[in-house]
Amino acid sequence: MLDTRKKIISSEFREASNDPEDLDMPELAGISDRQLSDFYASNTKYLSKFEGGRLLTDVFLERYHESLFYYKSFYDDLEQVGNPETCTEAFYFIPGFNGTPGQMRFGLPSLIKKYGNNIFLKSLYLKEFSSKRPTWMKYSGQHLQLRRLKIIQDLEEMSAKYPRIRIITSSTGFYDFLATHSQIKKSGCEHILYWISCAPDQISRPFTEKIFYAVNGFNYEGNKWYAYPNQQFLRLFNPECSTRKRWRHKTQRKIFFKNDLESRFFCFGLLWDYTSWDCIIKMLKNNLDTYHSCGQPIEIESHVMAATKDGFWDDSRPEVIEKTLDKYLVNKRVIYMETSHLWVVTPENITDLIENQ
Repeated sequence: MLDTRKKIISSEFREASNDPEDLDMPELAGISDRQLSDFYASNTKYLSKFEGGRLLTDVFLERYHESLFYYKSFYDDLEQVGNPETCTEAFYFIPGFNGTPGQMRFGLPSLIKKYGNNIFLKSLYLKEFSSKRPTWMKYSGQHLQLRRLKIIQDLEEMSAKYPRIRIITSSTGFYDFLATHSQIKKSGCEHILYWISCAPDQISRPFTEKIFYAVNGFNYEGNKWYAYPNQQFLRLFNPECSTRKRWRHKTQRKIFFKNDLESRFFCFGLLWDYTSWDCIIKMLKNNLDTYHSCGQPIEIESHVMAATKDGFWDDSRPEVIEKTLDKYLVNKRVIYMETSHLWVVTPENITDLIENQ
């Protein structure tokens, strides 16, 4: 499959290569945290790509680079779990924007409850999207195309080996699958799709972009990036600004922390993360352009979990979400939860999604 990559790379990303390797990027395998940290702090080629820094840009970047080496419970590059030779159920995970393979482990309690211990989970993984690379390096150049090619390669290899694959897409990861699904040779394998934390196909820029960009933003490879805060009181403005979830199910109690699941760093006493609406909008457009050029709606059995208080939708009412889903899914079942984008994926919700088939 990889021999065809040059034929289907979109013109928008057919620019001079901006791969991290052009920056003398060290290999991640075997490298120490200190060596990689020194690279981000002192490599002149890397640092020269930042443009238009604001008042506190340097402070925020320093804290963010430190966070790449935090201890994390799920935000890591562990790309498979279980025995691929003896499993009775096989799963393939496609993370969303700035997601990582390790996030699939958050769903393990629900999968084990339903299917037992003899399961195999494999995730989409490329070194270009490692959890130890800054987000802006992940979405440079031709990496989106490499991501799609890897999905095709992984699913064709798994389809030749297993009678059934349950494909789990998270948030915008669905659109990576949408752009590739018609090119995948199933080899008689049954594919079942799950879309958790379903995301819109068009995203509006929040009014806070200008505010935080003016404080800590910068430009990288033509995209505006800035850090935005997460704090519980900010949920009044956007439900996605929470830092934790107090989970209760029957007699069980637990607190889930967002910085274990997603990229977050501490600065000035608050949790922050970097985002770029320029980058996200281009990423969605690139996948949708690829889908419209050679794809068709997804006909396989599909199960969707959507949040009715999702801060990434301009309007997260079920009837609005349904209109988006109808464009891409032929055979779908949707579960709506009255919560935010991330916290829809609690154990009992995932169990409801996979059990009611």
